[in-house]
Amino acid sequence: MGDATSGALRWGVLGASSRIYRGKILPPLEASPRHVVVAEASRDADGSEAPYAALLSRDDVDAVYIPLPNHGHKPWILAALAAGKHVLCEKPLTMTVADTDEVYAAAEAAGRVLVEAYMWPHHPRNQALLEAARTELGELRFSRGAFTFPLGRPNDHRFDERGGGALFDVGIYCLGPALLLAPREPVRVAASAVRNEHGVDVSLSGWLDLGQGFVATCEVSFESVYGRSFILSGTKGQISIPDWFAPGPVEDSTVDVLCLDESVHTIPAAGTNAYGDMLDQFADVVQTGARPRWGADESRLLARWIEALHAAAAG
Repeated sequence: MGDATSGALRWGVLGASSRIYRGKILPPLEASPRHVVVAEASRDADGSEAPYAALLSRDDVDAVYIPLPNHGHKPWILAALAAGKHVLCEKPLTMTVADTDEVYAAAEAAGRVLVEAYMWPHHPRNQALLEAARTELGELRFSRGAFTFPLGRPNDHRFDERGGGALFDVGIYCLGPALLLAPREPVRVAASAVRNEHGVDVSLSGWLDLGQGFVATCEVSFESVYGRSFILSGTKGQISIPDWFAPGPVEDSTVDVLCLDESVHTIPAAGTNAYGDMLDQFADVVQTGARPRWGADESRLLARWIEALHAAAAG
């Protein structure tokens, strides 16, 4: 493998036709001198994944981005790590707690970086939100996240076992902020889900008691109107992001803290492309050993939260 400790990080992509790659990841990769895409692979016309294996055999690829359907994450993470590549994989990293533990154990054994592609923590507005939550809201009480939209492609992999439903797809956006603020196991869990003919959730509402008086709830759906919102409440104030909660705006914005006396403390936040900042931070982790803003501990804990919510919804 080439030297990834200096110069541009050389990327290969498994699943180069994916919408998230073409629309969100490729533009900042192409715009930054810190990155260069040297290889892209898609399945052959007959469905063969041989091009993925061929890409992993290349010596000029330092890191691999994986935006495949969810059921393909684990095998290709393991293959990429075995080939000596660093890996940035789309969320959910895997679809079980055991598989998430396995891929991180493989990354540690290989001495390679593995990161789940969660862009939210990289946006300055969201970093300001987390800091305000820790310093201005008092004791945290409620985290309420919603991510709903009508997924109008009935054959989309997210509607069956390949993707596993709404919670796997967008639950991270509703639960990730609470996890970063309260990284612990829930005391109690409750959930209710509507499932389709494949047994995956098309709508799910979840509730996690995180102890110390703090409760996190999530609402996710593939069959409701478009909506992304987040409300974080504590004993001294509240932060509300009414729309476009993730990834955060490209223009400058604010975090507004509503205080007990109904005054508002406005915190300015720079705009950015959060996907680009996520890619740059991944390069920092690879090249300088920086700690990921969303690392193995966070991905493992989220996998346990999601597994607990699915178990609760199943009764």
